[in-house]
Amino acid sequence: MKRYAPQPAARGFTLLELVAVLLIVAIASVPLFSLFSQAGIGLLGDERIQTATQLAQERAETLLAIRRNRGYADAEVSTNLVENLTGDYAGYTRTTTITPFAGAACPGTAVCKQVAVSVDQAGQPRAAVTFVLVDY
Repeated sequence: MKRYAPQPAARGFTLLELVAVLLIVAIASVPLFSLFSQAGIGLLGDERIQTATQLAQERAETLLAIRRNRGYADAEVSTNLVENLTGDYAGYTRTTTITPFAGAACPGTAVCKQVAVSVDQAGQPRAAVTFVLVDY
């Protein structure tokens, strides 16, 4: 008759070991969750900067289109135009400032104006565009 050697009992993880591993994983994951929240805050700030940049660009392109289609004199707005935007852009303030410009960038006898468009959101400056209009 053949004798079989007793098989060692299959050993798995105990409930205590599993709970200990879960506790360690939970503690280690807390810093990861704070990283995700910081990333979300950063994305929101980036979105506000992008929106402000688009608003400044929109105003600059409008003035350039007026200059191109109707002439240099019509591109004049108030020397300090402040717009409190509404709708989707509530909380944003766009300021357009036009001042006479004389410098190396103004060619020969041409008349030049410097246009500065800045956009603030909740009192914080978010974007600015500056360019020169030239009357040839």
